[in-house]
Amino acid sequence: MRPGMPSVLIVGGGIAGISAADLLVRAGIHDVKILEATHRTGGRIWSIDVDDDIVVKAELGANYIHGIEHNPIFTIANQNHLLELRNADKGLRHRVIYATEEGEFVNKQIVQSVDWTYGMLMQECEAFYQVDIPTPVENDSVGAFMQREFGKKVEKYSDEARHMRQLVFDQRLSYEATSSGCDSINEVALSDIGSYQELPGIHYTIPPGFEAVLDILKKSIPEEDILLNHPVQKIYWNQADSNDNHSQVCVMCEDGGKFYADHVIVTTSLGCLKQNAKRLFSPSLPSSKLQSIDRLGIGTVGKVILEFDEPIFDADLRSIALLWDMQFVDRSDMKHNWFKRIYSFEMVADNVIVGWLSGKECLYMESLSEDQVAADCVAILERFLKKKNIPKPKKVIRTSWGSNPYTRGAYSYIPVGATTADIELLAEPVPVDSSRPQIMFAGEATHSSFYSTTHGALLTGQREAQRILDMYTEKAPHEEDSSEDEDEGLFM
Repeated sequence: MRPGMPSVLIVGGGIAGISAADLLVRAGIHDVKILEATHRTGGRIWSIDVDDDIVVKAELGANYIHGIEHNPIFTIANQNHLLELRNADKGLRHRVIYATEEGEFVNKQIVQSVDWTYGMLMQECEAFYQVDIPTPVENDSVGAFMQREFGKKVEKYSDEARHMRQLVFDQRLSYEATSSGCDSINEVALSDIGSYQELPGIHYTIPPGFEAVLDILKKSIPEEDILLNHPVQKIYWNQADSNDNHSQVCVMCEDGGKFYADHVIVTTSLGCLKQNAKRLFSPSLPSSKLQSIDRLGIGTVGKVILEFDEPIFDADLRSIALLWDMQFVDRSDMKHNWFKRIYSFEMVADNVIVGWLSGKECLYMESLSEDQVAADCVAILERFLKKKNIPKPKKVIRTSWGSNPYTRGAYSYIPVGATTADIELLAEPVPVDSSRPQIMFAGEATHSSFYSTTHGALLTGQREAQRILDMYTEKAPHEEDSSEDEDEGLFM
């Protein structure tokens, strides 16, 4: 390392901020502080105990390791034996049912047929980006394309058979909206959905909780350098001539406290940047970056976790997919229809289930009382399972990522009108033309291939930490020309 090690502030204590600090500290830069707005680290990773008797954690945030090949989250979890209890509480539960509002189960062959068609259509969607061919309609969306093409494929069926297949297909689109982090898949750009890179391998959960990965990364960071309850109010940059210690950046917190550093890594969510970016930085960020922040999308995704005194699923049942008939539903009538965005209930433990939903209905759910959420969910379960007198849950836990002022959404997507170029602009440090930029940006929304994922967030934190390390590392002459290849190997 070169003499005169830099000071670094990291705004946000999620996995992007933690991974950045971990890499910097392990590389010998010790003047590193994390400013976290809330009472805990983790950001959109939040593992909780539902009950003292349940070994497996429930996840309010990140739920899955998305693929295993070249996935740093899987590597950490596997090397530290965090996956050994996987499926321990699921026993022989393997059955997944698709049920209509009348409680009728859909034939397995119909579900498989629709799933096959759905998978093929998604591959067609991804090909527009991957093969670089124009979409059939300008500013086309994934949802519009999928519905058009699916409609052609089911024309041959009778009205009843076509309707049943449409219900299954619509449930898959609700799942896709939740996976994408949007209100509707009609919002997602057809031209760029193929930019998301799916890592090979199955999707794992982490029985001790996703936070266990964070705990491992935090071991290298001195506890006193993680400052909780420090929401940031203003980031002043280009300040070397404006303060006594000649630091380039001054970060002022809401309590008036000021912190100075040579570099700041901003890891706040895209939702927070959308809300605050125009007033958070002084001088203002470049207009091109602000425009990219406006164009990119982030939506509300949530869960309802219900704990009962005893199991309500049959002994072999893993999950139930809910086939809502939304053809004549008024989505603006949230009071009577919000729960129709719950597309499935899945077992977490024998007496604990979780329901998933996204969009405006999810945001509305966050405003309801726990008693109302419980009553609506019990009514759904009785309806779809054809069971009477399902007891009231003894505990209801629901997420609030949309209304949380420090997240304002779950994760990012590329909406119609935006492209991967907006992600790349968001990720650019400022000043843009400086050999030693002062403000860097990390977080899942700044990764053009792994946006919306924890491994994307982790890799961007490491990317920005490495950017700082490269500024202060002496390179041998033969290394100068190979730096680009080395970076690609580190982060891909």
